[in-house]
Amino acid sequence: MAETLRIFIAATRDLEAERGVIGKAIAELPVQTAIEIRRTPPLLPTYEEVFERIANCDRVYFLLGNDITAPAGLEWATAWRLERSVLPLRCSPRPTPAAQEFQRLAPLPWVDFATATDLARIVALDVARLLKHPGNRYGLTVPELERLEVYLRRLGRLQATLDKMPGGAEGGGVLMDSRLHTEQT
Repeated sequence: MAETLRIFIAATRDLEAERGVIGKAIAELPVQTAIEIRRTPPLLPTYEEVFERIANCDRVYFLLGNDITAPAGLEWATAWRLERSVLPLRCSPRPTPAAQEFQRLAPLPWVDFATATDLARIVALDVARLLKHPGNRYGLTVPELERLEVYLRRLGRLQATLDKMPGGAEGGGVLMDSRLHTEQT
């Protein structure tokens, strides 16, 4: 019998909107399988509520922004205490001293992302790999597994292309010849 892939998304307050990015990335996967996305209740969650939502998740995505905020710290500690599989993701262009110390103490290296597109790509690749479980825990059909493999290759090629792009101006820009500017003025 096919299992449900259970995902928990923990996020600091400044990355709250990125939860939707993850949901959209997962919805765009080329397979039809049960995936449950969980989060902590937004208003004053108790330890028991956090524990209950993380306890049987297959993956925890932890999104760290510029500062560590509640209840993200509790979510992080609970995920590790319960020995959940955690993927630490960060978008911290101006981290506070508390965030720097939090990052330094992490037991895994951080995966950096700069844009919502980066985050979507990272999570889509990760979820696709999770769905390709060797024991087919999630009940994918052979055509779905083939579509997933094509999807992974496409995302992998896209990532390789992006890694080769020149930096500065986000890989694009307009260069103006100063002679053109003086001739037109």
